[in-house]
Amino acid sequence: MNIFFDLDGTLIDSIYDIANSVNLALIANDLASITLEEARTYIGHGSKNLIIKASRNKFSSKLYADYKRIYHENLCNLSKPYQDVVETLKILKNNGHQLGVYSNKDEQDVAKIVGYYFPNIFDYVIGKRTGYNLKPDPTLMQDIIKQNNLNLCSTYYVGDMQTDYDLAKNLNIKFVFASYGYGKKYLDNYAEVKEFKDLIKLFD
Repeated sequence: MNIFFDLDGTLIDSIYDIANSVNLALIANDLASITLEEARTYIGHGSKNLIIKASRNKFSSKLYADYKRIYHENLCNLSKPYQDVVETLKILKNNGHQLGVYSNKDEQDVAKIVGYYFPNIFDYVIGKRTGYNLKPDPTLMQDIIKQNNLNLCSTYYVGDMQTDYDLAKNLNIKFVFASYGYGKKYLDNYAEVKEFKDLIKLFD
C-alpha cells in the first residue's frame, strides 16, 4: 500500500506552536491576538490563508513574513506526535508499505518537522511547492503518483480535515478519517481511526 498522511491534526498536535507563532506576529504588527480555538478553525488551507483570517483581513506582506520566520524558528517547541504515531509508522514501514506526508505547509517546514519527529520513516515528504495550488487541488499529488508509478487503487490518504477529504475525492483514492484530529466527522470515508494505532489492523 501507499499511505499518505496529512501532518497537522493527523501525525502531530501542532496547534500550540502555530497559535503562539501567529500571536507573536500579530502583536509585533500591533494587531489583536487570537485564541487557541480560533487558530484551530483557521488552519488547513495554508499559512497565507491562516494569517488572512487571524489578522481579521488586515493582512500585510510584513505580517506574513513575520509569521513565516517566527513559525519556522519555533516548529518543534510544543508540538508532539499523537499517541503511538512513531511506533505505528515504524510497523507500517516494516510491513512493506510506502509512506508519505503531504501538507499545505511550506515544504521546508514540513521537512524540518518530519526530520525532527520522524527521521528515516517517510518515502515522500511533500509541502507547498511553487507552481502548484494547495490541496485539495490534486495536481501535485497526481504528479507524485505518476512520477513514482504508484497504483491509485492501493493509495490511501489519512487526514482529519475537509481539505484532506476533498483531496482524496479529487484523486479518486480512499480516504481514512483521523477522528481524533482537528476536523469534524465525515460520513463518506473508506474508514475511520479513533486512535492512530488502529491503522495497523486496517492495513494488515
